[in-house]
Amino acid sequence: MEADSEIMQVRRVVAGNPNTPRQVLTRLAEDASEAIRRAVAENPKTPIDMLKQLAFDGHPEVRLAVAENAHTPRETLSLLANDENADVRYGVAENPHMPEHILVSLARDENPYVRCRALKTLQMLAPDMQARLRLLLNPHPERLSGTT
Repeated sequence: MEADSEIMQVRRVVAGNPNTPRQVLTRLAEDASEAIRRAVAENPKTPIDMLKQLAFDGHPEVRLAVAENAHTPRETLSLLANDENADVRYGVAENPHMPEHILVSLARDENPYVRCRALKTLQMLAPDMQARLRLLLNPHPERLSGTT
């Protein structure tokens, strides 16, 4: 039992190592263990085609790791912005490499934590955009003031 745990730890370290060869990462990206696939998704040297594949993983922690990887392409991040899992959408909302229109969309998410994170990321990227955000998120400001 202890040997299995040690083997798992070695595989996890190899999966996360930026110097791991592509063919080894390819094999580990299909590992039965979610922890190993997540480590591959977190690896900054994981090839883009593998990140795209892992974006469809059945486990949300793996998809979240893809969303948080700085090398994940925008089209994959756009796909993950509509993920069924709020934690994955939160990870996308946290990513400063997201296009503004996707962050604005996430600022309207059903989940309040995702909305808040998207707004914070937008504010961090462009502190002067608060007035624009108010207009984007509430196109009818007169409804709030009670005037018509």
